[in-house]
Amino acid sequence: MEGHHGRNVAVAAALLAASLGTVGAASMAPDNDEAAPVAALFPPWWDADRSFLAAAGAGGVILREGAVSSLLVAQSSEPGFRHKLRAAGAWLLLDPKAIAACLK
Repeated sequence: MEGHHGRNVAVAAALLAASLGTVGAASMAPDNDEAAPVAALFPPWWDADRSFLAAAGAGGVILREGAVSSLLVAQSSEPGFRHKLRAAGAWLLLDPKAIAACLK
């Protein structure tokens, strides 16, 4: 019986962690307005030049850098900018207000 209890606790803990992760990710999602600034996280091994070139190549204007060289806040009025950022290598697109502490 103890094996079943331990397994149930592990499953419950995994479900709780997944739920919290989903809620956290949703709260950090960028604004639905395509013209709003977006924080783009590029691969962590990229240097600042590569991240800048990727964001600019996607049609963005870099508004500010993050605490790490692979995190930038960019903006563009071009249609499909966020899709282009992902195609240029961005791993995540986040709301810059939600991660303001990471941008200093």
